[in-house]
Amino acid sequence: MKMRLLGALAAVALSGAIAWAEEFALVDTFDRPDALYHGHHWETLNPGYWKAQDHALRRRLQNVGNKNPITNFPWHWSSGGKEAELRTRDRTPNLPMGMIWRRDWKLTGNYTVQATFTVRNLCPEGRGEQDGYMGVCFGGECLYESRNFRNPKPGAGSWMATWHKDGTFGLYDHGTNGKPVRDDSHRPGPQLKAGDEVRIEVQVTGGDSETATVTARIRHAEALETVSVRDVSRELYTDGYFGLACYGSLDFEVNRVEIAAGDNRATPLRLNELHVCYPLGDTLKLIDGRWTCKFVALFRSEGEKVEIRVANSSDPRGGWERVPVAGSASIVDNEWRRYTAVIDVAMPVSPAEKTLYYTVWKDGVDVTADPRPADPERGYLGPKTYVGRLPRLTAPYRVCTLGGHAIHGGGTTLPRAGTYQENWVHGQPTQNAYRYFEDYNFQIVNWEDDVWYLELLFPPPSTDDAYKIIALTIANPTTRWQMMRHWNIINPGDHDYGMDDVKGPEQILVRKFDDLGQDSEYMRRNFDINHHLVQGLEERIGDENPKDWRRWKMPNGDFSIVVLESRLWRSSQDTNIWVNGGWGHKRALYDRRDPTRALLGEEQFAWLQEIVRTDTSPWILLSGINCMHPIFTGRLTDPETGMRFAQEDRVSADYAAWCAAGIDRVLELLGGRPGILSVYGDIHLACVVEDKRQRVIESSCGPIGRGGSRRLKEDWAPEMTDYDGREVRIHALYHNKFDTPDLHPREGPPHWNFLEKEFDPRGEEPTLTLKIRNIIDPPSAGPRGGGEIDRAAATMGRPPSCSLPKLKTLRNADVTFQTMDRRPLRGARSLPNGVVPVTTLIDVPPGAKILMTATDGRKADAQVVTTRALQ
Repeated sequence: MKMRLLGALAAVALSGAIAWAEEFALVDTFDRPDALYHGHHWETLNPGYWKAQDHALRRRLQNVGNKNPITNFPWHWSSGGKEAELRTRDRTPNLPMGMIWRRDWKLTGNYTVQATFTVRNLCPEGRGEQDGYMGVCFGGECLYESRNFRNPKPGAGSWMATWHKDGTFGLYDHGTNGKPVRDDSHRPGPQLKAGDEVRIEVQVTGGDSETATVTARIRHAEALETVSVRDVSRELYTDGYFGLACYGSLDFEVNRVEIAAGDNRATPLRLNELHVCYPLGDTLKLIDGRWTCKFVALFRSEGEKVEIRVANSSDPRGGWERVPVAGSASIVDNEWRRYTAVIDVAMPVSPAEKTLYYTVWKDGVDVTADPRPADPERGYLGPKTYVGRLPRLTAPYRVCTLGGHAIHGGGTTLPRAGTYQENWVHGQPTQNAYRYFEDYNFQIVNWEDDVWYLELLFPPPSTDDAYKIIALTIANPTTRWQMMRHWNIINPGDHDYGMDDVKGPEQILVRKFDDLGQDSEYMRRNFDINHHLVQGLEERIGDENPKDWRRWKMPNGDFSIVVLESRLWRSSQDTNIWVNGGWGHKRALYDRRDPTRALLGEEQFAWLQEIVRTDTSPWILLSGINCMHPIFTGRLTDPETGMRFAQEDRVSADYAAWCAAGIDRVLELLGGRPGILSVYGDIHLACVVEDKRQRVIESSCGPIGRGGSRRLKEDWAPEMTDYDGREVRIHALYHNKFDTPDLHPREGPPHWNFLEKEFDPRGEEPTLTLKIRNIIDPPSAGPRGGGEIDRAAATMGRPPSCSLPKLKTLRNADVTFQTMDRRPLRGARSLPNGVVPVTTLIDVPPGAKILMTATDGRKADAQVVTTRALQ
């Protein structure tokens, strides 16, 4: 729609102040139903700042979790030996500066943009006395430019034509935190009151291809004020996207946006209505004879209902419309969910029988496709036609573990990735990321620790902003494809809850009380979001301590994945009770090695103990214990030991190994049976470590898009002892500085990585292969880190103490070994010929009588077996 605003006579009357003869195209009148979503044609890093209301784009003033949170966990601020300071802050809800950009107009040359605003309230109740402004921003290079971030390069930040509450109007530079672009670029403007309508215009003119004149105008009633700046670099300040800017304690709405585009044309809009819809593999269960799994779906905008169709072909005969609906659910929008659904999906056949495929339908429309344009050279897939895939769950089991995924900074190799630049916020950190991922033929992806780094870019002051960060991480073109083509397990880390180092009983307190510096509502909201997305929960966690531990056993019963929570149930980090309590004793009276310290809590440890001693799978993959062997340093040096692993160092305390006694109990348990591998993320490096006594192997992975690996222990060697005296062997190390256990300097691409694992439970000698892979590596490349694991299950766990006679029982049965007084020893699976492939036991003396029981689901068998001496 185009319209001529005024004729030449009006232009003369106003002395040529406005280019009234220009033809303006209508960009948006916001004439749509009320919704928290701002609309498809607009993009922002901070959707929680805006809403569609009363046929206008309205400023949002209240959000869940916006009370100016401190996101440092207790003790965090004392790192580096600084004195702890009083952690208080004004609890007035925070309204940082925000921007919203028109995604289909990226402008060059000459143009004019104008927007009509209406002031609603100059001093909104409960918002404090801070300044406020509204206006038009332009010359944006990145659609996610918003708020005030540090250290943008000159020209990276956009310019803004804004009206301020004190009546000032002018041109300001977002790259300098809103300072005037020139000394003479701002001046007194109209004094507005509630109900006043005002029009703000930005005009770029000039015949030079490199510089332009920028003119900003504001009109209220008959008053007109103008600010003009000459010799402005087009490349730095006028070429780019345009949008709207806001800040502070000011309630307003935007009624209309128009453009005189010159030679520019709008870009066709290609968006995915479905952010992502992924199966949570650890919810797969056999219910009333049918395999059922929870799927979690995140949508871009509001809706009523989602349906999922499942077929055994990616292109079923007759089309997907004829495939029966396998599960449906309502799309929910509330204080802690933004357009999400949890769908219980019934599979047409067992996932162990064949690969299955799925499509997602929103309100009767197939929204599975992802039509977003992208540049493959930046690591994105670009538009890719695919449907969801559920790989067949049968041996050998191929599992990818990855985590530590950051969407900004971290030494990205992408061009123009500085603050506010084109690739400042990015889905992947390097060119060709995961180009060969499909060639690995993974069935399961284990997203491990710091999956979406909720507060790394900024602490999200709204539910919308939190989901925005999550969508940018797990629903960018590449990660969306990864999640929708594999079974998923998600085990979040501390940053995923929006607070670094969150752990112990204190994490309950910061959700329960609002006078500890942190915003309890912010933390409760984040816990609710995490458990919703990770486990498909639809009830709030609140300030309860969640019982997150769970097991996923494959349909054939021959491989299990165990998910643990080693942060939320561990003992307090406080070692200074005797000093702070007033006794004046030395700290060493009570430290991290105290034998009462727990890592998993009593209930979780008892559950794990039962799993380890009764699970019949030949292989168990353990997720969630972040670093059992302290071979990496903290930040502070302990004054008593002289080691860089101090009692109250928050980095040291972030390792599970800080709870020495708790880890000892876990290692003793895991060493009691063969076939257990532990994986974790968080420490920004990949390392494969074996406990020489327990023969327990653990491996870290990550990061993706972050730098700074943890420092190595002072006396590092391929064979060494950890800080607590345990002897370990380092099989592989992939660090930002080194790429072998003997510390060969790292060469090649950044060390961003994932773990490739293959568990083969078949036959009498189940095997494991473990390799560290860079995110750009094809499967044919050699492993990273200077080594790999290629082991039989029998070579793991403590050395056996007795042997067993050859045993035979029911075919393909679950087998358990117990003492005669029914204390479980270990589980196993019989082979298709009935042979029990267990030839030795751990911690059982020769000559002992034990009970072996077996069941195939229909029959049972029991035998008394006498153990023998090792040969």
